[in-house]
Amino acid sequence: MHYTNKSKAILNWYDCRKRNLPWRSSKNPYKVWLSEVMLQQTQVETVIPYYENWLNNYPTILSVANADLDDLLKIWEGLGYYTRCRNFYRAAREVVSKFNCKIPDQIDRFRTLPGVGDYIAGAVMSIAFNQPEPAVDANAFRVVSRLQSIDKPFSKCKNEINKFLSDLICTQRPGDFNQAIMDLGRNICTPVNPQCIICPLSKHCSTFINNT
Repeated sequence: MHYTNKSKAILNWYDCRKRNLPWRSSKNPYKVWLSEVMLQQTQVETVIPYYENWLNNYPTILSVANADLDDLLKIWEGLGYYTRCRNFYRAAREVVSKFNCKIPDQIDRFRTLPGVGDYIAGAVMSIAFNQPEPAVDANAFRVVSRLQSIDKPFSKCKNEINKFLSDLICTQRPGDFNQAIMDLGRNICTPVNPQCIICPLSKHCSTFINNT
């Protein structure tokens, strides 16, 4: 029940406070994947018009694979970190050539695609395919570190963080759970001046309880 109570608390909060974002209206793995690639190191508000414009021009993974890379980079212009776009293009071509245009729903296979790291793999598997895989970005790392009073860099506690989230994740709603943790870190459990008083997990948070 210890973990169940935390899961319920964060999902109840998410259901009441989640933002209406364009990529949350679809479980299409291509659209979910695209949004996660664009959101890496980029603010949500910046991504929204790029995401919508991209899908207007390239509505499917096949259309990306058949596109000219220079045209994709032109649409990407302004988002920065252009390696993300190049890797997404390469990955799209591999999906077409190796997986018959179907984005793999097995994490080990999906993980082999260019640009797909642990975070994107977990996000796409949980949101698009409803698989209970944790998705650990900087926000999730911060939330769990505070909940558990973990005072170590991610490289030294990666397994501990993943184990905690794997035990905690709601198997019925893994995608919502991962997005809830990310939203909590982005909006409440912020790097500076976190809003602990209104945090749905404060009564479970050892850092808050111990005032550390």
